[in-house]
Amino acid sequence: MPSLAALLELTDEQARAEWGRILQREWRPRQEPYRTVELVLCCALFRVVDPHRFGGQNIHLIPGDVIRLADLFKRSSKSINIKMLNLDGSYANGAACDVPFFDQMAADPLHLAALYERVLLAARHMGIGPERLPDFLEDDIADGAMLIGQAGLPHRPLIEAAETLAAKLRARQLAADEGQTFRVAEQQIRLGQHRFAKEVLANYGHRCGFCDFAPRSLPRKGLLIASHIKPWAACDDSERLDASNGIAACPMHDTAFDAGLITVNGGLQVHRAHQLQQSRQTDQGVERNFGRTLRSRLRSPDGAAPRASYLRWHQEHIFLDTL
Repeated sequence: MPSLAALLELTDEQARAEWGRILQREWRPRQEPYRTVELVLCCALFRVVDPHRFGGQNIHLIPGDVIRLADLFKRSSKSINIKMLNLDGSYANGAACDVPFFDQMAADPLHLAALYERVLLAARHMGIGPERLPDFLEDDIADGAMLIGQAGLPHRPLIEAAETLAAKLRARQLAADEGQTFRVAEQQIRLGQHRFAKEVLANYGHRCGFCDFAPRSLPRKGLLIASHIKPWAACDDSERLDASNGIAACPMHDTAFDAGLITVNGGLQVHRAHQLQQSRQTDQGVERNFGRTLRSRLRSPDGAAPRASYLRWHQEHIFLDTL
């Protein structure tokens, strides 16, 4: 495996040469070390796939993007998944550059975007078309390549969660640098929030579940939010990533939901708090945005519908009235 500096300075010519060697590769039980182009794609894949969800008996459920990469690399899907776990420090037997590379790409997402584009263009130059290597990030790394949904991560609970995860990672890697391990742990959490937000927004067709506002011409401008029903700080690890704990909402209705001015029951009916109802009588702005504009029933998502237990939690702990 090249040095970290060499990984970060991959040229177009080097990328094409590596693809040439990969195309000549034959399937072998004992697989050769990962090349730089493979490492870049595995790192980029974190934005769409959580490797911690797969392994052992459920490895057959791994997403198609991983399977296509495995076929192209002439590796198993399990190998790709393990390499991703090596990158984020979850396994202690990865290459020396795995965790530092992951850490560097987290700190500089524009560099990751540039490397990803270089690797993809080199693949196209070598005759590897979209059917073998689809652009699985598409526009995900546009607009500065920043992760979405990060405003939903409260600072102190995020730091505490990262410290807990970092301690687990350090227990597996006794020589790991403390600062680097903390940054990698924090990035794991942020990537989870990114994937959660993407899934929730897609489930709702990129429309506000409360009013149908759909800012499709202004993506990634904060005009549509993937809001947790049970707040992130009150959730355990699995609840934080569960799309059925999310609602896509415009900032106004997201704020009202978080403030307990509106809630949703198990039948997806939207309820207004008494305080909001009173305000509608005297404030035209409130009436305009929480009267006819507000749907009587939450938009039903195409993916994971809100789970009743999360909705009950919101009614019992956030909503200002009692249903």
